[in-house]
Amino acid sequence: MRPPQEIIETINKENNFLILTHSTPDGDALGSSLALKILLEAFGKKAEFYAEKPIPPQYRFLPHIEKIKDLKEINIESFNVLVLVDCNKINRVSYEKEILRKIESFSGKRLIIDHHLTDSEDNLSLKWIDTEKAATGILIYYLIKNMREKITSEMAYNLYTALIVDTGNFQFENTTEEVFTIATDLVRAGAKPSFIYEQCFESWSQGRFELFLRMLNNLKIIPPLAISSLSKEDFQQTSTTESDTERFVEFLKILGEIKLTALLREKEKNFIKVSLRSKGDIDVSSIAREFGGGGHKNASGYRSIGSLQDSMDQLINKLKQRNML
Repeated sequence: MRPPQEIIETINKENNFLILTHSTPDGDALGSSLALKILLEAFGKKAEFYAEKPIPPQYRFLPHIEKIKDLKEINIESFNVLVLVDCNKINRVSYEKEILRKIESFSGKRLIIDHHLTDSEDNLSLKWIDTEKAATGILIYYLIKNMREKITSEMAYNLYTALIVDTGNFQFENTTEEVFTIATDLVRAGAKPSFIYEQCFESWSQGRFELFLRMLNNLKIIPPLAISSLSKEDFQQTSTTESDTERFVEFLKILGEIKLTALLREKEKNFIKVSLRSKGDIDVSSIAREFGGGGHKNASGYRSIGSLQDSMDQLINKLKQRNML
């Protein structure tokens, strides 16, 4: 696979790159962005990666993770290229309006490297979006290869993490021959599968486990739907954050009769984040888009304004209208 020539030309020509990703960054967002940063620096470029902090504990093992700068301290003045990684809309970068205003004021070139479906009418950015790829890390992998740069051990750790997080450690339906081929190459380059798996999936804190139990206690089964919620108080009382809910919604698919799962998280009063997952041919991205969100066929999400109960009722009613319940 060859990246768009304009992407390669921009990297060759420009010197100061600002890398951003979506809010509540996961392993694909962090791993892909860090691998891109390493690549750009290998070509003598200035490349700074800003993201929300604190970084989720399960990803603090990633090479160069300590070089990530706090998004709250973002300074766009010294950059001439903005790169959105694993994200295709600026408003997905943060919930903070002041941060978004700063980013939106950026007047240089904008690049988007992503694998999520988008309905954006953004004509200001050069886009490389491939929804057929299991992870954005795959696009970064091909970018590195096409620029004739060697995959270093540090790149391999980051890109392998991107792969296993977005394929559920090679269990999701997006796991293809291409995924295994790239994973093999990354292992050859130095990635350690068992260590990376343990860090990503077997390093929960006590608070995160308590939060998981609360999600199960709030679970409602409306076959083929399993739906649960977590309030702001749940997070406060367990000393956890939204990033600690990663993979919770996937776990709900463990029941054989369940084909569709949803997790609602109260970010602030009357501000809810909704994650949707499905099995087989059930397309949850179409539901997410109706609520202003998006994603993949089997993994999507959106934001809802209202209480947890109101947001849950709206989702259930929408699923009934679609004859999905």
